[in-house]
Amino acid sequence: MKHLLIPIAVLALSMPATAKDRVNFKKTDKGEQKPVEGTIEKEDWAGVTIKLEGSASSTYAWDKVAGVEYGDEPAGLKSGRGEYEKGNKEGAARAYLAAAEGLKDKPIFLAHALFNAGRCFQEIKKFDDAIKAFADLAKASPGNRFFKELHDARVSCYLAKGDRAGAQTAIKDANEAAKTLSVDQPFQILMSLKEAEVLEQDGNAAQATGKFQAVAAQAGSKYPAIAGKAKLGVARVQMASNPTSAQATYEGITREFKGQRAVLGEAYTGLGDCLYAQGQAKGDLDMIKRAALQYEQTVVLYFPAEGQPTGAYEKALAVGGEAYVLLAQKAGNDRARELYATQARSMAISLLDQFPASQYKQQATDVRTKADDELAKVPKSK
Repeated sequence: MKHLLIPIAVLALSMPATAKDRVNFKKTDKGEQKPVEGTIEKEDWAGVTIKLEGSASSTYAWDKVAGVEYGDEPAGLKSGRGEYEKGNKEGAARAYLAAAEGLKDKPIFLAHALFNAGRCFQEIKKFDDAIKAFADLAKASPGNRFFKELHDARVSCYLAKGDRAGAQTAIKDANEAAKTLSVDQPFQILMSLKEAEVLEQDGNAAQATGKFQAVAAQAGSKYPAIAGKAKLGVARVQMASNPTSAQATYEGITREFKGQRAVLGEAYTGLGDCLYAQGQAKGDLDMIKRAALQYEQTVVLYFPAEGQPTGAYEKALAVGGEAYVLLAQKAGNDRARELYATQARSMAISLLDQFPASQYKQQATDVRTKADDELAKVPKSK
């Protein structure tokens, strides 16, 4: 996963310090807007303001912006990005934190340093460090460019460590900050989604389901990513007591949210969970095979985008590998055993290589061992 944590295009290292900043735009149905060059004056949650050469300043909303190129990007940010691209996520986080120390008078770059540090820590499951980086950014620059993402991530970190009280406090802080800054409605709906996730973690199935359904209705077709996440919440709650109902909900999500990559990845993993649980309960190998294929769907088609949660993808690799191992163990011939065991081994190794801090690490290690055992049973070709 050697990509930038945040999609920031940068100019060549040989470019002089006086190089212009540039704002690039997303393609639309009306065509492609030409980039604009000048000096970035401000970035906040609403957009980027750039003073154009020979004219007044202009502000562009983030949903129109494909990326920003900085003519004077600090070396510390480049260092952090370099470590991340090498796969050294903790080293990247430390480099970003070190860069932040020298950027306290440059709020735009300080925001990039602290947010990227938090994201790196979140990816390696160092949630306390991530929470601190996000909190430091919120304090240093309340209305910063990453306002929505950092508050979302901060709540997710509390939930990941099982601190529901911390998550509730973080949601309250986020809502108060959003009110002060007049942040737009989608953020309020997003925080309602987080409130539903707290109820889910509390084990309050009825209230969690009701909250998820209310969020889905409120988001509607206008905010499909949030609506999809809410419906995923409904399916997860159903899964705890009724895998058959959850299966129907997940199948509906795969049809309804075809353009939402993050939603689909989790939906296919959830669908795999439903089929795998039922297949194991019934001893139905065909259902287990269908489950394995759903997990593989996530792995092949829905690798999480940069900065997005990877839990569903990690689970698809680990549990999908486990399903393939089971199929290998039950295979009726050596060819099928080899095919299933090879796929199981590949998925396990992918998880161990890409996500060494994964909560599924031990499960993947066991899958690899069992897959090797099955492969050892296959006669070697002469």
